[in-house]
This record gives sequence, C-alpha cells and structure tokens, in this order.
Amino acid sequence: MVEVAYNLENFAAKTAEQHDKELKTRSLRIIKNRRKAKVIAPVKIILASAMAIVISVIMIYSQVVLTELTSEVSFYENQLVELNTEYVRLQGELEATTSIKTLEEAAETKLGLTKIDSSQVEYVNLTGTDEISVAHTGGKYLVKQYWDNFVEFIAEYLPF
Repeated sequence: MVEVAYNLENFAAKTAEQHDKELKTRSLRIIKNRRKAKVIAPVKIILASAMAIVISVIMIYSQVVLTELTSEVSFYENQLVELNTEYVRLQGELEATTSIKTLEEAAETKLGLTKIDSSQVEYVNLTGTDEISVAHTGGKYLVKQYWDNFVEFIAEYLPF
C-alpha cells in the first residue's frame, strides 16, 4: 500500500454491508453494574431524624429566648422614656421655681420684703478728706502688731 498524504478511501462511498460492519465494531457495549445498591441502615435514618429534631428544638428555644429578651429590652426602653419625660418635667419645675419673678413673689409673700421706694434712699456726701488705710495682717507687720498690743497691755498696768 502506498502512503499518501490523504487516504481518500475514508471518504469513498461504502456499501451497506461495510457500513453495518463498521457500526458493529464501533458500537459500545453496555455493561451492567455488578455492585449491589446501598441499603441505608435504619440506624442512620434514626440518627439523622434525631439530629433534625435536636436542631429544630434548639432553634425554637433560641427564638423563645430572643423573644423574651426583646420584650425585656422594650420594657426598659419604655421605662427610660417615662423617666426622661419625668426628668424634663422636673427640670421645668426647677427653672420655674428659680426664676427671678418667682423669687420676687416669694420674697414679698413669705418674707414680707418690698421693693425700695424713693423715700428709703439716703444719699451720703463724701466731700470731706478721704483717707484710705490698709490693714497690715501678714508677715512682719503681724508680729509687730502683736508686740505693740503686748506693750500697750503691760503699759496699762504699770504706774508711770
């Protein structure tokens, strides 16, 4: 047989017999599975069911706890709102009692005080000589003051 670049016999028309022969040689054989089908053990079914039940119970319990905690948080939030409202009310009362008008009314009614009128004003004339004196109360002046007081005290009782 001569080798050529292309084998044109592959493309030539084939007879029905050749075609059937090729199909038989090319066809796949079906092999039956010889393994036995796995049988799920009843123990595995029971364990899987038990796990599903346990997980369901845990989820239900966690939802119950979550609901209880949510209601508790809601209760405390409501209490906080009420206390904040009370705080604002008390702040208003405090401001009302410490206002100038309230203090003036309390001074007039409870203490009997009245506002100054022009007859109560007394003017002082300071046209004389003004003198400013500073009290020496610290350091060496304090010791000197004590010494002078002591000398005056003794001088009162000594005959001169």
